[in-house]
Amino acid sequence: MGELLLEIGCEELPGGACREAVEQAPRLMAEALEAARVPAGEVSVWVSPRRIGLSAADVAEERPGRTRSARGPAEQAAFDGGEPTKAALGFARGQGVEVGELIVREQDGRSFVFADVEEPPTATAELVPEIARHVLEGLRFGAAMRWGAGTGLRFSRPVRWIVAKHGDRTIPFELHGLTAGGTTRGHRTLGGPAEIDRAAAYRDALRDVSVVVDHEERRVSILRDLDAAAAAVGGRWTDPGGALEEVVFLVEWPSVLSGRFDESHLRLPEKVLVTAMQSHQRYFPLRDGDGRLMPRFLAVGNGDPAYAELITRGNEDVLDARLQDAAFSFDVDRTAGMEALDARLPDIVFHQRLGSMADKRDRLMEGARALAGLAGLSDHDAAAAAEAGRLAKVDQGAVLVAEFSELEGYVAAQYAAVEGHPEVVCEAVEDHYLPLGPGSPLPRGDVGAAVAAADKVDNLVGAFLADEAPTGSKDPYALRRAAAGLVRILIEREWDVPVSELLQGAADRLRAQGADLVLDDQEGLDQVREFLADRVEHALAGEGVAAEAAAAAQGAGLDSVTATAAWARGIQAAGGDPAFAAAWTGCTRLARLAEREGGEPGPFVSAGDEGEDALDAAVATAEDAIRSARERRDVAAALAAAEGLAAPVDRFFDDVLVNADDPDVRARRYALVARAARVLRGACDFTRITEGGGVL
Repeated sequence: MGELLLEIGCEELPGGACREAVEQAPRLMAEALEAARVPAGEVSVWVSPRRIGLSAADVAEERPGRTRSARGPAEQAAFDGGEPTKAALGFARGQGVEVGELIVREQDGRSFVFADVEEPPTATAELVPEIARHVLEGLRFGAAMRWGAGTGLRFSRPVRWIVAKHGDRTIPFELHGLTAGGTTRGHRTLGGPAEIDRAAAYRDALRDVSVVVDHEERRVSILRDLDAAAAAVGGRWTDPGGALEEVVFLVEWPSVLSGRFDESHLRLPEKVLVTAMQSHQRYFPLRDGDGRLMPRFLAVGNGDPAYAELITRGNEDVLDARLQDAAFSFDVDRTAGMEALDARLPDIVFHQRLGSMADKRDRLMEGARALAGLAGLSDHDAAAAAEAGRLAKVDQGAVLVAEFSELEGYVAAQYAAVEGHPEVVCEAVEDHYLPLGPGSPLPRGDVGAAVAAADKVDNLVGAFLADEAPTGSKDPYALRRAAAGLVRILIEREWDVPVSELLQGAADRLRAQGADLVLDDQEGLDQVREFLADRVEHALAGEGVAAEAAAAAQGAGLDSVTATAAWARGIQAAGGDPAFAAAWTGCTRLARLAEREGGEPGPFVSAGDEGEDALDAAVATAEDAIRSARERRDVAAALAAAEGLAAPVDRFFDDVLVNADDPDVRARRYALVARAARVLRGACDFTRITEGGGVL
C-alpha cells in the first residue's frame, strides 16, 4: 500500500476554474481507480493557481488477478459436426485462448461457448497513465482552450508539467506531449523546482518552495492574518462582495498587507469606495468600532514579504487612482445636477427597436404607477413609485456609472437623496434592479418592489415583442433572471396582480411610443406568459411543489402569479386525499371523451333526459361554487367543489350512453361532457396530473 500522487501543473488558473477543479477532480480520480480495479482509499484534492494536486490513500502495489469468463457464440454456431467453425475460431483468437479451451455452458436455457481467461495481477504503475488521462481529459471548465501536442486537449490554461508518484516511486509516462516525472515547480518568483521524494511529502516539499498547495490551509492562513492585521489598526475587515473566495485561489504564498487611502475620499458614497476596493482590486474594507468605513484596507499578496512595503505602496497607488477618478466623476455629476443627467437620456440607446433611455424612463414611470395600482397600494405610494420610475434611469447619463457600471441604481439614489427627494423614493431607485439572482435580496419596500417589477415587465415584453426571446443558453438581456425576479416579487409580497393587464399595459406603452416591434401582441404576450409559467414552476419546485401541481394550477387560468402559486400548493396538499383522486379520475375521463369527439361542442340544451339533467344540475352547482372560490382565492373550496362533482360524473357514466346512435343525442351529451370538464378545469387542470407524477 502507498499514496498515489498526481499533479497537473499549468499556467495561472482563474479562480472559477480552480473551484471547478476542486469539485470535479476527486470524483474523476475515484472513477479512474475504480475502472482500473485498483484498491484505494480516500481521494484528496489540493488546488492552487498553478497546480491541481490529487492524492489517493492506500493504493495497492498491483491490481489483483482474476478469472474472467467471456461468452461467445451459441454452441450450434460454434461447432459443426464437432468441428469448430470460423465463429469459434475467431472468438478464441479474440480472447487469447486455444479453441480447445472453450467450454460449453447453459445460460438462459441455451448452450453457449465460454472462454475462461486468467488475467494475472497488474502493477499499479502500468495503470497510472490511463488514470491520469481520465482526470486530465475529464475536467470541464466554463471557459477552456485547446492545448496539447496536436491532441486537441481542452483545458482552462496551458498544462506545463505532470508529477506522478506511487509511494516513493516515480512513474514516468507520456501524455499530451508531456513526460510525467517527480519534479514540481515552486512559487513563480520565490521558489524553484522541487523534487518530490515520496507522495506523502508532497505538501511539505511545496511549502519548502513557497507554495501552500492546500486551498483550505491557505484559507485558514488568510483568515487568521486578516483578523490580526485588522486588529492591529483597531478595525474589523469586511467582505461584502465575497472576494475571499476568489482571493484564496489567486495566491500560492499568501501574506496580508495593510494599506491606507486619503481620508478625503470618505466623502464619496460608501458603495463607491467598497466597489473600488472589492470589485476592482479584491481588497478588504475596514470598519471601526462604530461600523464606519476607515481610510484603510487589507490586501492579500502573493509576492515576496520582504518587499511588503513596496507592494503595499503599489496597491495604495492603484486604489488612489481609482478613487481619484471616482471623486472627479462624482463632482462632475453633482455639478451638472440630476436635471442635466436626465437631459442626456434621449441620446442614450436603450434598445435599437425599443427606443432611448428617455423612452425607457417614461414607460417605467407609467408602468410603476399602474402596477402599484393593480397591487392595491395607496395613491401616495403609487405617486412615489411613478417618481422613482422617473428617476431610476437618470444615472445612465452619469460619468460615475460609466466608471462603476455595477453601481447603477445606487448612484441615482445617492444623487436623488442629495437633491432632497423623499427617502422612500430614493430607496426604490436604489432597489429597482433587485433581485439580482436566486440568493439576492428583494426590494425593501412596496414602492421599490413596484418599480422593480414594472422594470422587469417592460424588459420582458419589449424583448419578446422585438422577437429577441432567450434561445438555449443564450440570454443576452438576462430575461430569465428578470422573469424569476418578477415572480419572486409578486409571490413574496402576495400581490394578486392580473398578468394579462400587466403585460398588455407594457405592450400598449411600447406601441404608443412607436417602438419597432416584430411580433403582434397575441403571439408575443403568449410567449411571455409561457416564459413566466416556467419561472413559477421553478420557484415552486424550490418549495417542494411538484411540477405537475404547478402545471395543473397554471391550467386553471387564474391570470395571477400569486394565486397560481397558492393554487399549486393547495393541489399538492390535496393530492393524497381519496376525494381528490376521485375527482381526477372523473375529470380525466370527461376530458378524454371530449377530446375523442373533437371539434367545438355547442351549448348543452336539456331534452328532459333524467341522467343528463342530473349531471347538468351538479355541474351548475359546482360551477357556481368554483367561481365563488376563485373570486375569494380559496383553493380548498374550489377543490372541494370539484371533488363533489366526482360522484355525479360516475353516476352519469353508469346511467347514460354518451356514444348514442342518434347523432343529436350524442352531440348533446358530448356538449355536457365538455362543459363538465371545463368547469372542473376551473378548479384544477386534472389532465396535467399523472399517477406517480408527484401529486397523486
